[in-house]
Amino acid sequence: MAALPVDPLAAATQNLMAAVQGYVRAAVASEMANGPAQPRLANPDSLRARLDTAIQENRDLTERVKKLENQDKKRETVGRFLSYTGIDFEAQRASRHAAAKLEFHFFKKLPVELRMKIWKFALPGGRIFEMTGPDGHFHRMMRAHDPNHANPATVRINSGLPEMCVTTHKTPKLRLACKEANAAFKEAGAFEFGLFGGEYKGVWFNHSEDILYLRAEPSSWTNIDMSRIVRVALPHTKLMTKDNCTAKMDTILTHFTSCREVIMLQAVDWDYRSCLPPPRLPAKLYPLQADDTIGHHDYPTEMSTEIGNVAVWRDVKRIVEQLWMEHVVQTKGLSQGKVPKFVGMEMLRAKHTLFD
Repeated sequence: MAALPVDPLAAATQNLMAAVQGYVRAAVASEMANGPAQPRLANPDSLRARLDTAIQENRDLTERVKKLENQDKKRETVGRFLSYTGIDFEAQRASRHAAAKLEFHFFKKLPVELRMKIWKFALPGGRIFEMTGPDGHFHRMMRAHDPNHANPATVRINSGLPEMCVTTHKTPKLRLACKEANAAFKEAGAFEFGLFGGEYKGVWFNHSEDILYLRAEPSSWTNIDMSRIVRVALPHTKLMTKDNCTAKMDTILTHFTSCREVIMLQAVDWDYRSCLPPPRLPAKLYPLQADDTIGHHDYPTEMSTEIGNVAVWRDVKRIVEQLWMEHVVQTKGLSQGKVPKFVGMEMLRAKHTLFD
């Protein structure tokens, strides 16, 4: 017959009671041994006080054991509930507490230049700030408060707000670590898209890493300063004709004077509810491969005789770079250095769990 499993809590309680009884017996024996040669009874009040103390300690330990049992039951219930949602509670708990918090005590002894690079590497980068169409909610609010106002956009511009909307990201808390971290924070980026094109009410933008996705262009560039933006993204549908390519390059040369890289984003993330996902969902970028299909085109015949009606990324890159080079150098009379680097990416927006 198999032996029943031993309850560890019951065994611990039994051992504790045995230890208390042994403690009382040892105290009585010590009292008797340290007394005079003539046998005499120990002081009953002293023994009673010691026994009461031991009993109280036993009660406290018993209550503590019950609390631990209740915590284990709650943890087991939560873990069982999360298992239905696909979340491994024990694995997450172990990964959160297993890694020790490392400290680098010799960081201050590093050269200043190296410390600044480390601070800048710790800053977030590669985030996508999406510029969308005019703020429809603002226009509805203006019409509700002042139905006779002819152009709500004028009120918005006069208030210092740009015509377009830009999605925001949280400001990095790294700047609060120390003065050196704050200095690196200021060198790596600045607050952009604020009131009247300034920093006030703006969002922090990492100039060398973050990307401004120009999904739509404003009809008025008032209160919009893009002179410090280095990386600009454009929808792939805006680069499939010669006229669109030259128009986008004119926009880059006029308003994005510091632009060094243009990213063609192929963002086809439709679902059954909407053709555009919420812009606050995290985005992942994947480089386009040479044979990836981009879409229908209307490029000049002399450039696209061999590619058919549907262009792949290899052909789009070649034609767009050629059109931009001709437009900048021959039409505008500028140097080749004004032509930004052209790359292609596929953007996918989804919940964090999709990328794990």
